[in-house]
Amino acid sequence: MRRRLMLMLGLAFIAGVATSQSEGMWKMRVHRAGGSDEYLVAEVDSVTFYAVDTLIAPPMVLVPAGVFIMGDGVAWCGVDEHEVTLTRDFYLGQHEVTNQEYMEALQWAHDQGYVTATTTSVQDDLDGSTEELLDLDSEWCEIQFDGAGSFYLRESPSSHAQEAYPDGYDPSDHPVKEVSWYGAVRYCDWLSLQEGLPRAYEHSGDWACNGGDPYGAGGYRLPTDAEWEYAAQYDDERIYPWGNEVPDCSRANCWDFHGSGEACVGWTSPVGSYPDAPEALHLSDMAGNVYEMSNDWWVCDLGTIPEIDPTGPDVGSYRMFRGGGWADDFCMQCAARGCIGGPGASSVDFGFRIAQTAGQ
Repeated sequence: MRRRLMLMLGLAFIAGVATSQSEGMWKMRVHRAGGSDEYLVAEVDSVTFYAVDTLIAPPMVLVPAGVFIMGDGVAWCGVDEHEVTLTRDFYLGQHEVTNQEYMEALQWAHDQGYVTATTTSVQDDLDGSTEELLDLDSEWCEIQFDGAGSFYLRESPSSHAQEAYPDGYDPSDHPVKEVSWYGAVRYCDWLSLQEGLPRAYEHSGDWACNGGDPYGAGGYRLPTDAEWEYAAQYDDERIYPWGNEVPDCSRANCWDFHGSGEACVGWTSPVGSYPDAPEALHLSDMAGNVYEMSNDWWVCDLGTIPEIDPTGPDVGSYRMFRGGGWADDFCMQCAARGCIGGPGASSVDFGFRIAQTAGQ
């Protein structure tokens, strides 16, 4: 839990300050990131100061071990069908990691000397790695760095964001974007370091997870390809996380090709804006909003031989991305496996959610 140092300013004190002035009212001006916000002191009930010295992992749900058919016979790179057995319960992030969650972790990592940052980029600085974790230079990135040691959030100045939210929006609960696969697994390791858990990922070579055994990792990690699909279709082999109905704007934030042919939102939406799907696990945005990175290297055809706790190829050029994003309706099926990205790539609709093996 976060350790908080709290300073409470009582109403009596505030009233005393306000009434001590014969004319006008006191205002409080808070400065940060080159701007300022003003508040009427008389309207403030209390002020809480706290040090973010301990990170809190996003909420997670328990997914029980089980057996399922991976692939559905028709989805992109999901034509092959085979039985997969997952022998370990695991936890999966209830929602995609948000800008606020990532920024707090990033600030902690920067303060610890685990990353280096400029106003245009965040790079890894552990184990000799210098991989880019977050592209701050993109107009689509809602996390920024002031050049003096502090990260902050902003509304994206892009036309997509401005048209989607003409009256403005709060980016804190939107999924983090412009983060690379390296930046996603780095976030997992920051959480592990905070909790005294072993880091799951190597930060050199092929960045293997727990020496190639992600299911045995003690720390936080990305879900394997099999874990993601198993959770998305839990537990009735459904085509989409919400069932068998085609995507539309009531079910996911995507580009509604099957309906109006227009964007549902035109930008990301706050996590959890749509009904949980699959409802049995209370997971949100498993399809739509942002593509979600998995632990595995990408391969299209998985074959038909049954597998136990599969880990995907040992090497590759691309990482598997799942679930589709706000800018299209591709890869929305639980079994769709054709959406990929290089581990150093970032985009306006690339994001992730975390996982952890239970009982480790």
